[in-house]
Amino acid sequence: MSLVPRHSSLVIGHWSLVIGHWPLVIRLTLILLASLFSFVSFAIGISTGNHCYDPSIKTVQLFKAGFELSSPIIQLNSSERLSISFDDLDPEIKRYKFTILHCTSDWQISADLTVSDYIDGYTEENIDHFEYSYNTTVKFTHFSASFPTDNMRPKISGNYLLIVYEDDPSVMAFTARFMVVEASPVVAEGTIAQSSVIEDRQTRQQIDFVVRLNGFQVRDVEREIRVVLQQNGRWDNAIGISKPRFSRPDELDYRYDAAIAFNGGNQFRYFDIKSLIYQSERIAKIRYDTLNQVVLLYDQPRTFKQYTFEKDLNGRFYIKNEEHAQSSQTEADYALVHFFLPYPTLNTLGEFHIVGELTGWQLDEGSLMKFNPTRRGYELNLLLKQGYYNYIYILKEKNRPAGDETLIEGSHWETENEYTVYVYFHETGSLYDRLIAVNFINALQP
Repeated sequence: MSLVPRHSSLVIGHWSLVIGHWPLVIRLTLILLASLFSFVSFAIGISTGNHCYDPSIKTVQLFKAGFELSSPIIQLNSSERLSISFDDLDPEIKRYKFTILHCTSDWQISADLTVSDYIDGYTEENIDHFEYSYNTTVKFTHFSASFPTDNMRPKISGNYLLIVYEDDPSVMAFTARFMVVEASPVVAEGTIAQSSVIEDRQTRQQIDFVVRLNGFQVRDVEREIRVVLQQNGRWDNAIGISKPRFSRPDELDYRYDAAIAFNGGNQFRYFDIKSLIYQSERIAKIRYDTLNQVVLLYDQPRTFKQYTFEKDLNGRFYIKNEEHAQSSQTEADYALVHFFLPYPTLNTLGEFHIVGELTGWQLDEGSLMKFNPTRRGYELNLLLKQGYYNYIYILKEKNRPAGDETLIEGSHWETENEYTVYVYFHETGSLYDRLIAVNFINALQP
């Protein structure tokens, strides 16, 4: 079975020899069970974040097809599709496949489910569509696919992890999160306000919202309903809520709760490399040295600066080559982008990261900046495809899961942020978390 990781092949092979003389039906059943057990064991041990395991893989994008700047959310049993794309910079031609894993509302593997519980059809799909780069200094192969397919569909709603690999899912190229929501009558509605805590009123945003059930049957609200709030594309600072302030017939009220608040942060920083010939704003210089080099202007801390609204993409990016390219996916080139954040001494509280969709919203090695004592600041170079990018600087303190953007970016209650409200339902006796509603709330400037 193709979903069996390599480390399990010896075990399965051993049992195949032992039962080699048993009736065919029994032999096939036992081998299949051994394969499923091996896959479930592998799945439980993996990380469920957006993560790239292969350094030759770049520009991973996962969004609702037709909406490049959208979140990766589709409706169950609908015509909506996810668009999957990425570049492989390895000159060796590869063939990629993908599968999916169902996860709980807090992004743990749904261990009580089998693959057949949440996948309708085949358990893996090939990524057959690929194109070679054209007119670029960095050669790559661009892969793309859509999901669901005629051969593979999600059976149930909830959180999912996309796993892309070559021959073996235990040897992953990358993973990416997406969500499948039910077409239920449940609706979440809300607004953004200043924090009700006096000392936080100028720096934090409070999310006041209600969940209207509209006839959806819930027997035990505190046990069966869980709401998760996400700020922009970040998961490190997401807030999970298991109990509303008030519960009325057909309505759950989460308004005026000071604990449901986020740092307002600041507008995202940006840079534009749609052209590698002409220098746009925020670029100090462009040069070619074995590959394109883009040196950004030094980024200055905005901790105590007055808030200024500048339209942004809430941390996203889009790919574009403005230099007469017919297809930016294959004709947009790569450049090594140099980031530098002046900082007088090594910060002993934690580590600085560059965060946004350009680093998969992760606080990991791929986004980690290094302190340069000679230059007196933090630096990081990222190989990025031509386009328009957003990012911020976040401090990841030791033993704290959520990063802190306020040290470098400051925090203002007026900041335009996009919040996503996810409503999960775990019916008593059920084996998984259903996603029954998703709504977007924007702290929009007038």
